Parts: sequence; C-alpha cells; structure tokens
Amino acid sequence: MFHEKYQMKKMDNINESIKCKENNKGNIVVLNFGTTDKANAVTILETALYLTEKYIGKIINTSYMYETVPEYIVLDKSNIPKNIIGEDGPYDVSSLNELVNGLEKSRYENVFQEEESLVSQYEEYEIFLNNKDLFENKIKQVSVEEYETKTANIIKENDEIMKINLEKHKNKYYTNYFYNLAVVFKSFIDDPLHLLVILKYIEHLMKRKNSKEVEKFENRLIDIDILFFNNYTIFEKNINLTKDSLYSILCKYINIEYDNNSSDSCNKRLKNIDQIKDNIKFLSIPHVYTKHRYSILLCLNDIIPNYKHNTLKETINNLYEEFITSFSKLYNTCIKKYNKRLYVLKNEVLYLKEKTNIVGILNTNYNSFSDGGLFVKPDIAVRRIFQMINEGVDIIDIGGESSAPFVSHNPEIKERDLVIPVLELFEQEWNKMLQICKNEKIDKDEKRIEKHNDKLNQNDISLQKKTSTIHKPPISIDTMNYDLFKECVDKNLVDILNDISACTNDPKIIKLLKKKNKYYSVVLMHKRGDPHTMDMLTQYEDVVYDIKKYLEERLNFLTLNGIPRYRIILDIGLGFAKKHDQSIKLLQNIHVYDDYPLFIGYSRKRFISHTLAQTCVEICPNTIAQNENIQNDESDKNTFTVRNIRKDKDQYLYQKNILGGLAIASYCFEKKVEMIRVHDVFETKCILDMMKKLHQKE
Repeated sequence: MFHEKYQMKKMDNINESIKCKENNKGNIVVLNFGTTDKANAVTILETALYLTEKYIGKIINTSYMYETVPEYIVLDKSNIPKNIIGEDGPYDVSSLNELVNGLEKSRYENVFQEEESLVSQYEEYEIFLNNKDLFENKIKQVSVEEYETKTANIIKENDEIMKINLEKHKNKYYTNYFYNLAVVFKSFIDDPLHLLVILKYIEHLMKRKNSKEVEKFENRLIDIDILFFNNYTIFEKNINLTKDSLYSILCKYINIEYDNNSSDSCNKRLKNIDQIKDNIKFLSIPHVYTKHRYSILLCLNDIIPNYKHNTLKETINNLYEEFITSFSKLYNTCIKKYNKRLYVLKNEVLYLKEKTNIVGILNTNYNSFSDGGLFVKPDIAVRRIFQMINEGVDIIDIGGESSAPFVSHNPEIKERDLVIPVLELFEQEWNKMLQICKNEKIDKDEKRIEKHNDKLNQNDISLQKKTSTIHKPPISIDTMNYDLFKECVDKNLVDILNDISACTNDPKIIKLLKKKNKYYSVVLMHKRGDPHTMDMLTQYEDVVYDIKKYLEERLNFLTLNGIPRYRIILDIGLGFAKKHDQSIKLLQNIHVYDDYPLFIGYSRKRFISHTLAQTCVEICPNTIAQNENIQNDESDKNTFTVRNIRKDKDQYLYQKNILGGLAIASYCFEKKVEMIRVHDVFETKCILDMMKKLHQKE
C-alpha cells in the first residue's frame, strides 16, 4: 500500500513541477548553518550549502562565517580545558564527496532556469526586506502574542534541560567553538513544513546523529535551522507526520526512485524515513532563539541589518547592538571578543585581522614592469615557486598578462600558454616531492620502529605524522580571462581567482567560482580603464570612500549571485587609476576596511619611489662636486643587489621601491591587512617575522 501511494504521488509531483516552472515564483528563506568540527568546517558547511541549494532553491546572500562561543561557556567561571572536543573522533569528509557525486536529482532544479544569467536584484527579496507579504497567504499563522508566549515556554523548558546537561555531560557541550553562517535563499518550496522535512533529510544525508542518540543541544556535525520564511509567524508543536506523508513530501522535491526488486533498498529507505521523522517535533518561524542568541544576530547583521519582523519589534541591527550592551551590563564582559569573523582560502578558515599573509608574485609574461621575461620558461618559473615556498610565502599568485601602465600585448602570445604549462609542471613536481618525502618517511619510520619497538606507541606515530606534514600554499591565478580560469578550474590547478576588473571584464566568470560543493575564493580589485587610459582617470569626489563604495557594490553583486561573502577579498588597486598621492591616502585610510578581508598590492610600484624622491635631497658641496673621480663614483647608490629584476631597469630606483615597500609591509602588519602581494618574499618575511616578535606579549 505504501509503495502504491508512492507511485501515484510521483505522477502528481511531476504535474506540480510543471506548474511551478510556469509560475516561477520564489519564497524568501533565511537559514542558519552550523558545525562544531573546526578541522572540516569549510567542507561540511559548503557541502550543506550545495545540498540545500540543490533541493530548495538559489543562494542570494550569505553572511561571513564566524567562530562563535556559546553564552554558557563565556559565563562559566571554572577552568574549562580548551581542548575538550567531545567523545567523537574526527569526521571523514571523503564520504561527503561520495555523497555529492551520488545524489538524487531535484525535481525543481531548473525552476529558475531563465535566471541563469547574473542578476542585480530580486523583487521578492526587496519585498521581504520591507516586511511585506510576498504572495497571497495560504499558510496558517499565529498572532505575535501567541508566538511570544509559546516560544517563551520553549526557552524556559530548554534552559532547565541545558542546566542539567551542562553538569552531567560537560565533555559533550564544552566544545571550543561553533562555526556558523546565515544564508538567504530564493526557494521554490511554498510550505515551511515541507522545507523543514527537506532540511532534516539533508542533515541525515550528511550523517548527523538521530535525536534519540544524542543529548539536547549536544555538539553536532551539521545543524540547519530555519530563521525566517517570507514574513510568516508560525508555531507548530507536537508535529507527527506519518511515513506516507513524509515520503510524499520528499518525493515532491527529490527524484527518489523505488526499486521494486530490492528489498534491501526498500528497508533502507524506510529506516531513513523513520530517522528523519524522529527529528521533526516542532516548527517555529522566526526561530525560537533568533533574538536570544548572539551567534544568530551576529550572522544576520551581515546580511539583513535593517530587517524587522513583526515578532522582533526591532531591526536586526538594533537587536544585535542591544544584545551586546545588555550582556555587558549583566555580566560585565564583552561577548564580541569571544566571537571571530572568518574568511576562507582553499578549505582553511582564517581569522579576520589576525595575520598578514605574504602573497608571492610570479609573472610568467614578457612585459611586467620589473621582472617581465624572467620567468617565462616553465622550469624556471616552477623553480621560483619552490624558492618562494622556502622563503616563507603563504600564497602564490601567478599571472600571464601584464597590467602595467602603457604596456602593449603581443597578439601572437596567448596568456593561457604562459600560465597553464607552469601550473601543470608545478603540480607534477609537487606530487613528486610528496612521494619522495613519503618514501623517506616510511624508511625512517621502519628503522625507528625496528629500533624502539617496545617504546614506540601510537601517539608517537600520530605526532610524527602531524609534524612532518608539508603544506602546499594556495595558488591564485591573476586573470580576467574566463576561458583561462575555466581551464584552471576544470584541471583543479588553482584555489583563488585574482580578478583586477572585480569580475566586470567578463561577468560570467562569477559562475566558475562555484563547482558543486567546492567554492573558489576571489579577489576583487578597483581599477578604471586599461593600461593606456588609467593614468587619465584619476578624478574622484572622495578617493577613499568612492573606492570603498565601488568594492562593496561588487561584493554585494557577487553574494546576490551565490558566492559566499567569506570567500570574497577586496583590493583597493594601488596605482590603478590613482595618482601617487591618492595611493598614499588610500593606505593612510586603510582602517575603513577593518570589517573586510583585504589584499594590498604595492610591490615595486611607481608611487613609492615618487614619494621617496620628494624626501631624498642630494647635498653636494661645490668643492667635492668638482672632483671628477668622486663625482663619477656611483658605488654609494647600489648598496645591495636587487633580485629578480630585469637588467635594463634602473637598479637604484627599484632599491627605493623595495625599501619603501618594506616600510609598507610593516605598516600593513600594524593595520592587520590580511594579504600583501610582493615580489620580494624573503625580505618581506624578515620584516614580518621581526614585527611579530616585537609585538609578542611577554
């Protein structure tokens, strides 16, 4: 009987899918995603984003990712060990890739197909933000008063449970941190209960434990909560879906096929439904804790600060500020300092304004302004990459086309041919090196085990493995070329797109930043014109805020088109359509970007030597100037050899550029700039290491 109903429902769902395509309307859904697994936070959360987008609709805004501390840890006065992570071992993320590759199709995947082009706004989103009804309301809602009463009761019940559990199961609750973000979707799902079922199905696919197996609020691999659905006010308790209704909901949105010949498949499906059923108890919209948890308000403040739901009575931003103020008054501590904004490179979370990373420049073209032609041959270029790694570089940025002022490109030489061979050769050489290191380590371990068999234990081996890990720096491709970046993505050669046009040269390049459950970080730079016109385009009303406004607009455009905010880095574009004094002014006001991950490229640029030329005056008495031998002696100028520079360049000029650049590196360290792009990795690393030592607390 169960399966007969399934077959009938399947036909109904196909018809509904066709109707939905015709209507093509969208509901606005705001979700909160969280995990307690720091090591795999990026992979887990981005896989959840991919699954959710596949099964409910399009991502149209994303908050930053945050490392957050629950209030009960902030307020606990005992000495809680920092390394408590609960009883579970590390999660095997390889299973997520298997999951993604074997997913059932969404019945509604092409609902928004005419919106495959990039968009600058969504009408539904604007209506939602103004707290107006999106569509004719057919959903049963509750009054604000009823919502407040029922959610207050839920919070009271949960507080009692939490109080008991905190004493009983500290190892399950006192995790270091949670990793959270809030996301806005344009969804084809019309019913909030259906949405809840799909989200619980996604959590189940990702192997979140069943609610019967864990304590309430225990650490969890993945947590997806509904914060808002349109502007609805809903509270439904004691939900008890039958297997038939649950299965029908799943089949409405997901192309789940039933195999009549496989009883094992049937049993597995029914077991899955049972487990999902256990996790669906009640539905509250807005989420019960929307205004009671700092981590939720923190994420929402990034994306909908001016939104005011009827039940909240204040805007998100006001609630956020009030939470900080009241928490400080009540407990005499600032909760902000326990919660950190993150940005992401590759699969690694990095803390905003905590470390200045060195981005090593590798120009593989013929006409870069200082080192053009030096690294055109792939073997020489790859040797330089390894040299920079040895010098302490954090990121490699490779570019095959110069953007220097007045440069002209040779149409016979393709950017692709200058970059791809280098990236492919580096990948080969890196893998060779790993294999050599692996073989050497095996030999070393075997000898050690043989010699100290009785003393060696598993912990020693684990520690040795950990300390011998070789870190491959993220690879950035400096290009505006869609086809080149696509080839890099298809061949898995890079991790970051550094686009000096802020993705305006070929906007469809934005679509390449998302590949299933893998996202690429992107650097958006401000510039005007091209190498031949940019020096004439330097008029601004306010150079600092005009550029900031432009970069924020580009960031918002990318987030509206599905790129996570925490993957976007801003670059003010020193020297690009800026006079020398304007570049200096931008650096002087770098604090206006304190809320954003920042990428600064100053290395060897004209504005540095121009600034120094104004301050360096030659004093030469006439009597000495008349001495021909002394007058022609230039040994005092070339005080050190400039490395990696063309011989036809003015060495003295570039000495000033490099030394002035090292001062900027020191300044960027002080200002907590996230990334500085430099030619001179070794020299910059020395400066940053010394700055770090000088700022080290005793």
